[in-house]
This record gives sequence, structure tokens and C-alpha cells, in this order.
Amino acid sequence: MEQPPQPVQFPGRISRRLSLALTAIIAMVLLVGGISLALAIRISRINDAVDRENAHIQITDQIQTTFQRISFELHQMHAAGWFDRKEDVQRLHQDLTRHLETFRDLHRGQENFPEEQQELALFAELRESVAQLRTLTDRMLTASGRGWRLGPMDLAQLNVTSHQVARKADDLNTIHRLKVTRLLQASQGMMRAIVALYLGFLLVGGALVAVASVVFTRGIAVPLRALADAALGIAEGRLEERVAVRSPNEIGQLSHAFNVMADRLQGRERDLRAAHDQLEQKVRETQTLYRIGTEILGLHQLDRILQSGVEKARELLRSEAAALCMLTQEQDELVAVATSGPADAFRSASPPATRDLRAGRTAATPGDLEAHIPRCTVMQPEFLRAHLAAPVRRGETVIGMICVCSREPRAFTAADRDLLGGLATQAAIAIENARLYEEVRSLATLEERERIARGMHDGLAQALGLLHMKLRRAEEQSAAAGPSPAADGLREMAAITAGAYEEVRQSIFGLRTMVSRGLGLIPTLTEYLHEFSAQNGIAVELEVADGRPIHFSPASEVQLIRIIQEALTNVRKHAGASHAWVRLHREDPWVQAAIEDDGRGFEPATLTSPARLHFGLQTMRERAEGLGGKLEIDTAPGHGTRIIAILPGET
Repeated sequence: MEQPPQPVQFPGRISRRLSLALTAIIAMVLLVGGISLALAIRISRINDAVDRENAHIQITDQIQTTFQRISFELHQMHAAGWFDRKEDVQRLHQDLTRHLETFRDLHRGQENFPEEQQELALFAELRESVAQLRTLTDRMLTASGRGWRLGPMDLAQLNVTSHQVARKADDLNTIHRLKVTRLLQASQGMMRAIVALYLGFLLVGGALVAVASVVFTRGIAVPLRALADAALGIAEGRLEERVAVRSPNEIGQLSHAFNVMADRLQGRERDLRAAHDQLEQKVRETQTLYRIGTEILGLHQLDRILQSGVEKARELLRSEAAALCMLTQEQDELVAVATSGPADAFRSASPPATRDLRAGRTAATPGDLEAHIPRCTVMQPEFLRAHLAAPVRRGETVIGMICVCSREPRAFTAADRDLLGGLATQAAIAIENARLYEEVRSLATLEERERIARGMHDGLAQALGLLHMKLRRAEEQSAAAGPSPAADGLREMAAITAGAYEEVRQSIFGLRTMVSRGLGLIPTLTEYLHEFSAQNGIAVELEVADGRPIHFSPASEVQLIRIIQEALTNVRKHAGASHAWVRLHREDPWVQAAIEDDGRGFEPATLTSPARLHFGLQTMRERAEGLGGKLEIDTAPGHGTRIIAILPGET
């Protein structure tokens, strides 16, 4: 199972940076706004101060103007004698007093400034001049009420006071104008500071926007674009798409999570493909096993079924060569019965099998150290670098092995073992099915031969026996009457019926002599030869070379017994022998059966003479050739006869 990826720490840097950036922006805005507000308040206060200074200047001008009007009125009163303007002068003095109080009130709220003492001194002098003017005015008004005129000194003092007031008013206005100039300069400086502050704010803001744009593009937009492209690639089936984890932040965490997701998707896709491939392989294997099973049920030729199974094993297991080997009846040697692959992959002969094969385990190389089935003994060593074998069983008995191999090393899976085991099972079923089919045919033949033998015994043999008995009785009656041609004819007919009866009896004996009681070929032949010797007075010996067991298929056993029976019938009827031998000799893959007698023999040339019919020999030859073998005859007059049947044996 795929291990989950180890968790990767991604500190939340973007959110923290965004928070810090937002805090910095807010702080900058607040700072700029605060400074701007403070400067604006300061400018507003400066404007108020300028307004106050302007008010001072206006009041000073009003004081000077009022003072000058009073001086003018007094001069007019003195020069023209306009004494009726007394009330106007008093009203002007009231205005002058009010202006002085206003000036004083305005001066109370102002801030300290360098010319403050000078202004206070000038204001005090101005008040003093106003007081002098008030005194002079009162004296003049009093004098005018009595009809007096002002003296030259009073007029001179009035003029001096007027000039002093004008000068002092100008000095005060100069001070206030200087203050206004200074305030305006301060206000302009603050305005320049505000402009510089806003320009700096704009520059810093623009720089921050540019930096933020670059940072956003590189740190967020580009990775998100890469993520979007990779996600689109995943959606289009390109599961190998990945994105680079550029930084340990949320974008990096998202990229890492995307890569983990893509890895898992790719792993799931690989698993699905592997499962799909396995399913297709299973379907092909099932179809192959089904076809082989169908062929088995169709009772096709065994060699074709086994050859098809071997070819399917090589194809499905993607191997270079495959072979199906069967153990000999002695279970000491493996013989290849079907192969698939290049001819140079197989040996001409196989070494003896080992007991590990009979243990029935499945072997695979390389990597399977627990299995002990030997590598295929029919393969050349260079083809065994990758090797898989499975036993072919009949029940619990191992009867062979199917194997696949290649020159390139590879590891076989459990599914490969199961498939080869299934093919081995199908091969075993095919072999067993063919064997059972052959046994059924053999049993059917045996039953038919038994039926024929029974019919001959109950019909023809009984009729010949009865005919022979009646002919013998008629012969005896005729002989009692004296010699006559009729008696001789009856004697000949009795002899013929006796011979025919003997032939029928031998035929019945031959039909009933089959490998039908589970005794095997050699015991059956031994029993038959013993009965033949007892019935015919000819000693027959059975010899098996090297004591090696001889095995044939059921059909071949029937034909071999029939050849031996036909040959011994010829010995009984024609050889005049007293002794005969049946010798069996095995030279794989052939078995040689020789029937030899010590009789009179005959001229070999007569075998091809049209004047002599040899139906028995011809029948034996046809039987041997029908099994894929041949029949040889070795004879000479006075030297007996030897008939040699060479037949293919069974492993």
C-alpha cells in the first residue's frame, strides 16, 4: 500500500505579510492624515492669527483715523469757531475709546511673539497720547463753552500728539504686518510640507504599488497561473503535471497539496490501469482455458489440444519457449510431448526427472527459493534464465510438467503461476479425457469381441460340433456296412468339420484374450501363451529384454495381441514347430515384438508369389502399419520363421 506523504509545514506568510502590509498602509495613511490634519489645523490657526493681525491693523487704522478726525474737528472749532460740533467730538472720543478696548481685547488672545514688548510699549504710548488728546479736547471744549480760544501751545501740542499717534500707529501696523508676513511664511512652509508629504505619499504609494504588483505577480499570480494550467492539464488527462513549490507560504502549501493530489491521482490511475490490464489478462486467460476446455469436450485430437495449450501458455505468459513434458511409465524420465518456440530452445534428449517433480510443487525462477521443482529438462540452459513450471496431475499423481522460459530474466507473479497451473490442469484433463475415451473405445471393442465370441460359441461352434458328431455317426454306420465311396466322403467331411470346429474354437479363444482384467500386457500375454501351449502342444516362451516394462495404448495393445495370435496361429497350422518364442524389446520410442518358431520355415520368395495367398501375414502387416509401425519377416526353409513387429510405444 502506498505510504501517505509526510506532512510539510507551511507557515502562513502571505496572510501575515498582507496583514503587516495593510497595517503599514493604514499606519502610513493615518500618519500622513494625522500630519496633514495637524498642519491643516496649524494653518487654520495661522489664518486666524493673520485675521487677528489684520483686525489689529484695522483697529490701529481706525484709532489713527478717529484720532485724526478728532484733531481735525478741534482745529476746525478753533479756526472757524464751530462750537456746535461738540457732540461729534465726544462721539469720536467714545469711538476712540472703544477702538482702544477692542485693540486690547484682541491683544489678550494672541500668542507670544518677539515684538510683543515693543507693541505693548507702543500701545501704552498710544493710550497715553489718546489720554493727552482727551485732556486737550476737554480743555478746548470747556474753553469753547466759555467763548475762549485755544492758545498756540495747545495747538502745537495737538499737532505733536497727532503726529505721535500717526507714527505710533504706523509702528504698530508695521509690527503687525511683520507678524502677518511671518505667519504667511509659516503657512506657506506648512503648505509646502503638506505638498511634499502628499508627493512623498504618492511616490511611496506608487513604489509600494509597483513592488506589490511585482510581488503579487511573482508570488501569487504566476503560481496561481501555473496551478490553473496544471489543473487544466490534469483535467485533460496529463496526470504527470506538477507545479514548483517556490515558497513556504499558502501558495506553496496549495502547490504542495496539488502535487500530492496529482501523485495520488496518478497512483490511482496506475492502479486502475494495472487492474484493467489484469482484468483483460484474466479475460484472455479465461477465454483460453474455455477454448481449451471446449476442445477437450469436443474430443479433438490429443496432440492438437496439448500443442494449443503449450502455445497459449507461451503467448499469455509472454515467454520465448514453452514445453509440456510427460513422465514415462517408470516415472524416471521426462519426454516432451508438445513444444512451442524456436527449435534451438530444446534439447534432443532429456535427463532423468527428480523426485521434486513428483512432489507436485510449482516452481518459478529467478527469486523463488522455496520451490524445488527442477527447471525444465528439455530446455537449453540459456533459455532458463526466466523459468516457470507447474505439475500436470492425474488425481494426486504427477504425470508430467508444463513450463515456460525465456532468455531474459524476469519475475513471475502469483497470477502467472495460477494461469500456468490452470493450463496444467487443462492439459491433465485433456490427457485423462483422451485416456478415458481410449478406454471406452477399448471396452466397446472388448464387449463387441465378447459378443462375437459368445455368438460363435453358442451358434457356429455348436452347429459345427453337432454336424461333426452326426457325420462321425454316419461314417461309423457306413463303415459297418462295408467300404464304400460314401463312407470315405463322410470321413473327409467329418475331418473338415473337425478342423473348422477347431478353427472356431481358436478364434473364440483369441477373441476372448484381451487386456481386459486390469492385469497389464505382460500378464495377459503370459496367460494366453500358457493356454495356447496347453491346447496345442507347442511350448511357447515369453521373454522381455532388460526386464523393462512395456506399455502401449489400449488400442495398440489390442493390435499387438492380435498380431501375436495370428503369428502363433500360423505356427500351429503351418510351421510344424514344437517350440516358439515371443520376445519383447524396448528401444525408445519403439517396441519390438518378435514371434519365432523352430518349424520348417518357407521360401521368402513365396511371399510375393500371386499363386500363394498369405492373408494372415497381410493382416498382421496392416495392423502394424495402422499403428505407425512396420512388420518384418525373417524365414528360410528348415530354419523356422521369425516375424518382427516394430510398434511405437507409450511413455
